[in-house]
Amino acid sequence: MSHLSRYLLIRFAGGALALYLVATFLVWLTQMLRLFDLITEKGQNLFTLFGQSFLTTPPLSRQIVYICMAIGIARTLSAMQESHELHTIHSSGRVKAIWSALAVFSLSGAVFALFISNWAEPAARKTANIWTAQIAVDLLSQSLTPGRFTEVSNGVVIRIGGRNSNGIIEQFFADDQRDPNIRRTYMAERAEIVIGPNGYQISLRNGRLQATPSPGKFSEIEFARYDLAIENLTDPVRTSNPIIQRSTLDLINQGLKAGSFSGGLSDQLHWRFSEGPRVLALCLLIASLGAFPHGRRAKRHFPPELLVFGLAFSERSASGIAAQISPYGYYVGPIVMMLLAGLVLFWRFKPNMWSRYMDWKTGRAV
Repeated sequence: MSHLSRYLLIRFAGGALALYLVATFLVWLTQMLRLFDLITEKGQNLFTLFGQSFLTTPPLSRQIVYICMAIGIARTLSAMQESHELHTIHSSGRVKAIWSALAVFSLSGAVFALFISNWAEPAARKTANIWTAQIAVDLLSQSLTPGRFTEVSNGVVIRIGGRNSNGIIEQFFADDQRDPNIRRTYMAERAEIVIGPNGYQISLRNGRLQATPSPGKFSEIEFARYDLAIENLTDPVRTSNPIIQRSTLDLINQGLKAGSFSGGLSDQLHWRFSEGPRVLALCLLIASLGAFPHGRRAKRHFPPELLVFGLAFSERSASGIAAQISPYGYYVGPIVMMLLAGLVLFWRFKPNMWSRYMDWKTGRAV
C-alpha cells in the first residue's frame, strides 16, 4: 500500500471511528436510562446497571456500523473535493490509491460487522440473559417472606409457607396475571431454585397449574415436577428466541447434525451474514458518487449525511420486506446498491473506456 493509500485510509477510518464511538456511547446512555429500574425497583447497584447497558449495546451498535463508515467516506471525499485534493489525485494518475484505501477500509468494516452479528451480539445476549436470571433470583430471594403474599413484579404475586435450611421452599403459590389473555396459577408442595440448561429455574414438585384463558373457561394440570424459569415470574411477558443467543458456529453445527437448515435457523444465518455485503455495498455506492472531482464552484450542496441515511433506510426497508418472502431477501438491498454503484462507475469511466478503445482500434488499423 502506498503512502497516499495509507493517508486516505487513515482519514476514512478516523472520521468513521469518531462517529461510531460517539453513536455507541449515546446508545449506551439510552440503554442505561431504559434499564434504570434495575436500581429503582430491583435493588441492584451501579455496576449492574453499567454492565447490563453495555451488554444490550451490540445489537444496536451493529446497525450503525455501515452508516458510520459510509458517512466517514462521504465526509472525507467531500472535504477533499473542496480542498481540490481529489483533482490533484486524478490529474496525477493516482486514482488507484483511492480505491485501494476504500477496498481495505470497506473489507475491514465488513469483517467487523460480521464479527458483531455472528459472535459478539449472540454472546452479549446470552450473558445478559444469564445475568438477568441471577438478578431475578436475588430479587425473588429478597422478596419472599414466609406466610405473606408478595408482589415480586407487576401482576405476579407469590406466597411461600416456609423455607428450610437446605433451600427447599414449602407450600409454594404464585399467581401470574400479566398476560391479559390468560391467567396462570402455580401451586406446589415443595419448590427449589436450581440451575438448568436454560438458566435459573424454580423446580416445583407435586403441584398443579391452573389456567384461565378467558372468563368462563378453566383448565388444570397436575404434575410431579415442573421447572419454571425465574425470569418468567419477575420480568414482563415477552417472547424470546433462543437462537439469537447462540453463535453462528453452533447454529451451523446444529443444522449439519439435523441434516437441514429449516425454519428460523436458515433465516437467522442469512440475516447475520447479510451484514458484510451491506457494508461493502453502501461504501461502494457512496464512493462511486463522491470519488470523482467536479468543477462546480458552489459551496452549497446536498449534505452527504442525509444521503447516507436515506440510502440506509431504503436498503433496510427493501431487505426487510423481501426477507418476509425468502431468507435470501436480506441480500436484496445490498445487491441493489451494488448494481447502482456499478452503473455509476460505468458512467464515470465510460469516456475513458471509449477513448482507450478507439486508441486501441486505431493502433490495430495502423
